[in-house]
Amino acid sequence: FEPPRFKDEQKADEVFFHLAGMDEDFRQALRAYAAALDLAATSSGHAKHTYENKAVDSLRELVKWLRTHMAQAFRVAHRGRARAMLDWARGGRSLRELSATPDDERINFRDLVNTVGGICLAPHFEDQAPDYPRFSVHITGGNRAQAAQDALRAIAGQHRSRQATAILDALELLDGDRLAPENSKYAQHILDAMAEKGHGRVLNRAELIHDDIGVEYMAPERLRLEPEWVAVVLAALVYSGHVVLATTGRKFDAIGLTQLAGVAVGDLAGFKHIERPKEWNLPALSALFELLGLAPGMAQLVTQNKDEPVQQMQKAAGEAVERLVHAGQHLRDGFVFWGRTLLSEDEAKQSQRRLDNAKTFLEALQPYNSPGKLKNFRHDAQEVAAHRNGFQALHEAQELAGLCADLGTLASYLSTAEAGLPGDDAWAAKVKTARNDITAQLGDPKARAAPNFRQRTKRRLEQLKTEYVQGYLAQHARARLGVDDDKRKAQLLGDPRLRTLKRLAAIDLMPEQHLDNCLRRIVEVESCFALTEQDLQAAPTCPHCGFKAGLESGSSAKARLDALDDELDAMTDAWTQTLLANLNDPAAQASMKLLEPDAADLVAKFAQAGRLPDELDDDFVQALKDALSGLEKVSVTTESLRAALLAGGAPVEPEEMKRRFGAYVDGLVKGKTPGKARIVVE
Repeated sequence: FEPPRFKDEQKADEVFFHLAGMDEDFRQALRAYAAALDLAATSSGHAKHTYENKAVDSLRELVKWLRTHMAQAFRVAHRGRARAMLDWARGGRSLRELSATPDDERINFRDLVNTVGGICLAPHFEDQAPDYPRFSVHITGGNRAQAAQDALRAIAGQHRSRQATAILDALELLDGDRLAPENSKYAQHILDAMAEKGHGRVLNRAELIHDDIGVEYMAPERLRLEPEWVAVVLAALVYSGHVVLATTGRKFDAIGLTQLAGVAVGDLAGFKHIERPKEWNLPALSALFELLGLAPGMAQLVTQNKDEPVQQMQKAAGEAVERLVHAGQHLRDGFVFWGRTLLSEDEAKQSQRRLDNAKTFLEALQPYNSPGKLKNFRHDAQEVAAHRNGFQALHEAQELAGLCADLGTLASYLSTAEAGLPGDDAWAAKVKTARNDITAQLGDPKARAAPNFRQRTKRRLEQLKTEYVQGYLAQHARARLGVDDDKRKAQLLGDPRLRTLKRLAAIDLMPEQHLDNCLRRIVEVESCFALTEQDLQAAPTCPHCGFKAGLESGSSAKARLDALDDELDAMTDAWTQTLLANLNDPAAQASMKLLEPDAADLVAKFAQAGRLPDELDDDFVQALKDALSGLEKVSVTTESLRAALLAGGAPVEPEEMKRRFGAYVDGLVKGKTPGKARIVVE
């Protein structure tokens, strides 16, 4: 109730808030509050505590009243005009909207005072700093450093928050989403100041930041930019390559942006000086773009602060690193073609070293991801050009890998085909010659780089494949039965002669093993008539029967079938004669007298006719078995006979061979009835 003494000089930078709308409720709460404080000051113990509680209650009532009536209770005076707080809202916008208070929240007293005060002081501030940035987020002296730090992290390529975007936009550092400090009046002010200093001279902090009644600003008469915002603008100029920022003990260029963003904004705001970076190393940049297969003229665009060439450079470098890694893996695995390693150990190591050097160089380009950073490119044109050796090694490795892949399928086919042929095959000899020639040429960089080498070599391999396919088809047709001969084989397996011989094999005296061998050989004569040339284009062996010429030799399948047909005739005749001869044996004649009349008649008719009946029934076969039962079969295998005659394996005289054979036969019939034993070779 005792207002401070002041004189309203109606200055543009002064705003007065008067509590003018007090009612009796407010006055009563204020009286109670003052009384309770006064009594608490002169009391002790329980009474003091009671008065303090009452003071708190009264204060709570006062605050509640102010919160409820604050918009109407205060009158705000500025330059001689006094209005209620709500009446200062302008442009059709409410104080809630101007203070950016959400609809579901109550505007607090601080925001209300700041908003109304801002409305009153805005014209003066605009006169004082017409070019001060306009922020779309709430910035105060308390959060300015934190907001600037957020913007620094965004400039360094870290997460760009909404607040950071708002700061960069207010400082005119953005062109869309791209950092473009050359469009900022604040950055231009710094660049103009540097230009005035002249070439080769630094711009000290004191020449850029000035004191205005104890507060530091850049260009206080127009921009009035606080040092924290100056630090953000400088970081953007470092990013673009326009300046190098020097602090105590450190310098930051475009390559060091990550480290710059980690420095407290207050330390950056207290920088020592800024200086120009090195001049563009255009020859080195042109050599770099050319090395990566890009137009050297793109280097000129980089000096104009264009981002697209840098992006293309980074993409090309990344792709080249991937190719170098893959080529290095091929070298470590070894280039193997047709079973032979194409590069010597020394050649592989030398190529690997060239690849590794180029890879290390390209990986070191990753930090140069903006035009400003490329202004600090630390290599000269000669150093860049030296890495052509690595790209040459890459080209050679890729070419060799491509040749191995392109020709490897054919070579693998021919190797598999060769393995299925006998060693003296004429075509296999041509393949060996081709393998020696081609692998030698592939191991020679000059030979494999010759014009049309790949085409000539591929044609040679394809010609060998064509010759093999034609030869294989011919050999396959010889070794396998066709459609007609397959039918003939089926007829042979059901031939009446086989049925006759199978029935006769039931007689102990018959060499059944001969029949089994003949039948097995008929079955083993393979049929295959499904093979086509297209089958052999995919694989060098028949997918239906697996025919391999190296494992199958001798007469043709048709000739073998003919021979087996003839063998059936011969075997039928031989078995018939054997039966007839043995029926004339006295022992057989004696057995025949014991036969039933019908059975004896069947045997007698056979002996008289000298040939087997057209149809052999069980009675006839049984009659023969009974007639020949007096004879004893002695089986001899070729293995046992060979072992007896060639005992020891040493050469022997004819008489000794006769003796051995006689001893062997005597051993076979020992214990058997003389004249009844019959030796059968199985």
